Amino acid sequence: MSDPAPRPLDPLVRFAVRQERAIEIVGGIWFALSCAVYARFIDLPDIPFITDELALYASAAANGVWWGFVRPAFQKRQAELLQGRAGD
Repeated sequence: MSDPAPRPLDPLVRFAVRQERAIEIVGGIWFALSCAVYARFIDLPDIPFITDELALYASAAANGVWWGFVRPAFQKRQAELLQGRAGD
């Protein structure tokens, strides 16, 4: 069995799988920090687009997209790439 057909985003898939833990940690910190700022547990000066509701919604959306769509697609493609190499 040969390698699966190369796709344009394969380097990005390899990078994301390699850095998966770091991406998850940064996403979690971003979400927790934006929640804390929104709830006023952390008092920061008002910086537009960073300390307002938009930061909370953006971090929630980014985490939802990562966990719901991007990460599973990357893992599926990584499995295809590994399966193609194991068949050689």
